Amino acid sequence: MAAFDLVFLGTGAADWPVRPQADVRYDTDGLIRRTCSLLINGKYLIDPAPESWFFAVKVLKLDLSGLRAVILTHSHGDHFSLKALDGFLGEARGKVGFYCHEGTIPSLKLTEKELSRMRLHPLKTGDRVKLGKVTMQALGANHEVSRTRETALHYLFACEGKKFFYGCDGAWFLAQTWSVLRKHELDLAIMEATVGSMRANYRIASHNSLPMVDMLVEAMEECGILRKDSLVVLSHLSRELHRPDEDYGSKIVAYDGMRLEI
Repeated sequence: MAAFDLVFLGTGAADWPVRPQADVRYDTDGLIRRTCSLLINGKYLIDPAPESWFFAVKVLKLDLSGLRAVILTHSHGDHFSLKALDGFLGEARGKVGFYCHEGTIPSLKLTEKELSRMRLHPLKTGDRVKLGKVTMQALGANHEVSRTRETALHYLFACEGKKFFYGCDGAWFLAQTWSVLRKHELDLAIMEATVGSMRANYRIASHNSLPMVDMLVEAMEECGILRKDSLVVLSHLSRELHRPDEDYGSKIVAYDGMRLEI
């Protein structure tokens, strides 16, 4: 049995049109993308993005009754929807843990309806928590959330000798995050690649381009963070910034509904 069973509920950046409960199609070529969301082992959700609940329940027909935790990277509207959160909480059999940076909570405008069905777990960068058999560590992300007091987060997950990194959103790794990653050997790195192959774009202060991902992956291999057989998956792809003939090399390009086991 795999340590991690991952279902990609969304793989797009913020420029994909949001159509909650309007579009039941999905395809393996990324012609239709919802904004980023990931389900881990059917129990742990990263980012209740606007279309994530509808896609999970109405399109993929997933059983979410065992949902145990919602994990938030940051409060931007393409990653957090109160309506989607309510949908996920309604699927769960009991109270659900809610994990996010400690500075994020005030900006979410959670109501008594959500708070009564959740246990809040504010995080600082570097914090480790246990989610059943899974260990999760919060890492700071290089992504602008200047209108709040939060720090955007990446996450490192470990279970039964397997490890993977989830980095959507964020550009070049912060020094502290890099120091933590150098202590680990990953089986999988999920990297955001918002900007495509463009080398001159203002978004590179908060998002990766494909050349940036190439440099990061090369450095991660050089430092032993990634093995040559480790998987690199690209997600958080912009609708407008990726060419139809984009060259992704040996990297796996995620699509909505993709399932991956490690």
